[in-house]
Amino acid sequence: MALPMATAFAPPQGRHERHMAQVEESAKPTGIAGGVSFQDAASYDKTFDDIVTFLKKQGYSIDSASKDAGTIFTSMSIEGHWRQTGTRVSVSLIRDSDTVTSVKVAVTEQKRYKALQTEPWGSPKVNKAKSSALAEKMKAALTQA
Repeated sequence: MALPMATAFAPPQGRHERHMAQVEESAKPTGIAGGVSFQDAASYDKTFDDIVTFLKKQGYSIDSASKDAGTIFTSMSIEGHWRQTGTRVSVSLIRDSDTVTSVKVAVTEQKRYKALQTEPWGSPKVNKAKSSALAEKMKAALTQA
């Protein structure tokens, strides 16, 4: 008797719910190979804090930042109406020594079609031109800090 009652109150997992879960999962930030790397002549903690400050001053909102994992992801900015492009900045930090930190910057783009039913985001692809431009700005800001 307890088994039928327990399943009667379980949330339904229909096709629509599975599809919406897939759409939400495709929008989550993921690490990606590629991007532009440079070294900063500062401690790991200072570089991490300076990069977060730089991104906020540039108008990005931080989706997640983990000093332990050495990753910073901005929120996705979405352009377009029916055919959408989502752009996100991914920054990885590696502690080389007490005074040198390696930084990898990747500006990724994902595409989707949003009509009657929202499609999941495609795989993220690195935009090399945007990554290089942002890395140069970031490098210049870090040397001034």
